[in-house]
Amino acid sequence: MEIAQAVVTAWNASDHSGRRDVALSVVAALSLAEHRDLNEPDLTKQLRSQSPEEFTGTLRQIYTALVNARPDLTHLVYPLMEWLFNEPDAALQRATKHTADAALRASQLDLTGTDRRYDTDLLGVVLALLKSENATGANAQIYTPAPIADAMSSMLMAGINPPREGQRVMDPAVGTGGLFRAAAQVMRSNGHDPATVSWYGADIDDLAIAACAVNSLLWGLGPRILLCVTNTLTEPDWATRAEAQREEIVKLAERIRRDKLMAAAIRAAQQLTEIVTTEEDDESGDSSAS
Repeated sequence: MEIAQAVVTAWNASDHSGRRDVALSVVAALSLAEHRDLNEPDLTKQLRSQSPEEFTGTLRQIYTALVNARPDLTHLVYPLMEWLFNEPDAALQRATKHTADAALRASQLDLTGTDRRYDTDLLGVVLALLKSENATGANAQIYTPAPIADAMSSMLMAGINPPREGQRVMDPAVGTGGLFRAAAQVMRSNGHDPATVSWYGADIDDLAIAACAVNSLLWGLGPRILLCVTNTLTEPDWATRAEAQREEIVKLAERIRRDKLMAAAIRAAQQLTEIVTTEEDDESGDSSAS
């Protein structure tokens, strides 16, 4: 709560307070920063020493790494990273850096960069605090507090075996994934790996789904995560559409990867041809001179 409050206070002090996506994007990226090799023992110190422009570049690198590692999540996390690739102005970059510094001063990396991340949903708290009371009430968005989610999961699984490999866990109002986190913890406590089951979740808020996608990485939910932005009351068969969408995204990513490999091979061949041609020209010049 202290980290989330520091983030929201810093962000609301800027002229961009209405951009919930940007503030949430910063916290999400910092949550993933532990996965990057920055060759620096004190990551907090390094990030805080960056200029706003340098930090914006770091955020781009973090999200690019996420997309390359998990192309199936690209369309889900897009609401968090869209602003980064639309040439943000200097004022927005300064506000972003100010907010990141607030999160780092509040020791975010001591939470999200350690196993303590399994015990809480920081992104859910940040998103809830960023919303006005009117907006929250209008959309009827009330996130389940972590202790209640833990208790619900424990009671639900007390009389049955936790989900096992090949089974599915579904939450039709998943929010940022609080109940997924609690269920995964119960599985771990019973000696089961959360990555061996499928996690299906839907929500009407695209930022909540984006946060849930990032959380799925932080909580080790594995590759079988299927999320969808929809109202499950009006689209009961949402999972079918989400599966088709994910398959399309993965195929597109694979085509792009092949195209990049082909382009790299062509460039390498061109460079080799240029080297050979240069060497032949040099040899021809030597012969003429003789």
